[in-house]
Amino acid sequence: MEHIVSQSQHSGLFSLPEYEYAQSRFVHDGVARLMEAKDEFWARIPKAEPAEAVPITQNTMPSGEVVQNEPLSVAAQFVYKYEDIRSCNTEELAAQMDAAADQILSVLMPHVFDIMGRTCKAAGTASDAGGKPFSFEMFLDGIEKIDLPFDEKGNPELPTLVVGPELGNQIRAMPPWTPEQRKAFDDVIERKRKEYNARRRDRKLR
Repeated sequence: MEHIVSQSQHSGLFSLPEYEYAQSRFVHDGVARLMEAKDEFWARIPKAEPAEAVPITQNTMPSGEVVQNEPLSVAAQFVYKYEDIRSCNTEELAAQMDAAADQILSVLMPHVFDIMGRTCKAAGTASDAGGKPFSFEMFLDGIEKIDLPFDEKGNPELPTLVVGPELGNQIRAMPPWTPEQRKAFDDVIERKRKEYNARRRDRKLR
């Protein structure tokens, strides 16, 4: 998905492909690890094996709507100065790798969230707050719209909330749930548990 271009300001007399490959592999893997360290959500996304071509993906929703996603090409450019190479300036290399991780994430993550937003909207699981601050009612409405899995003990496996800094602060500032809110949440979970068990029974009968 990401492509890193390196460029040297010095043209040598000899070419050593094995060294160039090792350097390219080191930079590529290092930038990939930096991206995961900088963005927790990106780190949690399973990564596909490298491929020569990335196909257009399509997801068909229960409604019949098709969500199509075009492949994304992201590039980050390195410029190696001869003086930095000669003096083995690892700090400059680290700085360029860090900048490359930021460059790629700045393009990649909006694309990821765009895919998620369009997919959730087509699946009917999206919610529009209409500019209102996050609330317990919005949280409960979101839980209502999705199918919840449960573990072997019957405990719900609640989804991980992925939010920006502003919304994260709103969530952390929310007061503790009232007894009424706790009961409303428990009622939804119990209903979701029954729906989950019904789906499991239906799959076993087929």
